[in-house]
Amino acid sequence: MRRLIMLTFAVLVAAMPLGGLASARDARSGQVSITVIIIKNEVDSDDETQQVPRTYRYPSPQTIAKAQDEIRSDAYLRGFLQKKRVQLRNVVGIQTAFNGGKIVYVR
Repeated sequence: MRRLIMLTFAVLVAAMPLGGLASARDARSGQVSITVIIIKNEVDSDDETQQVPRTYRYPSPQTIAKAQDEIRSDAYLRGFLQKKRVQLRNVVGIQTAFNGGKIVYVR
C-alpha cells in the first residue's frame, strides 16, 4: 500500500511542471509580433526597400482592401498600429510571417 501511495505521489510531482509549461506557452502565444516596414519612393530607395516584395511595393487595390479589412477585424493589430502612430489609411499590405507574426507595409 505504501508503495502505491509513493508511486502516485511521484507521478503527481512529475506531472506538475508540465502543466506549468503548457500554461506559460499558451499565455505567450496570444501575443503576435508585428513589424512595420515603411516603403520609400524609388528615388530614395535603399537595400531595405529593395527587399520589399513587389506585391507590396506596387500594391493592387485588392491588396490594399485586404489589408484594410484585416486592420478593421483585428483589434490588437489596429491598437498596435495606432500606438506606433501609423496612419491606418497608409497601410498597403499585411503579410503573415512563418512564425505567425505580422509584417505591415506602410507607404
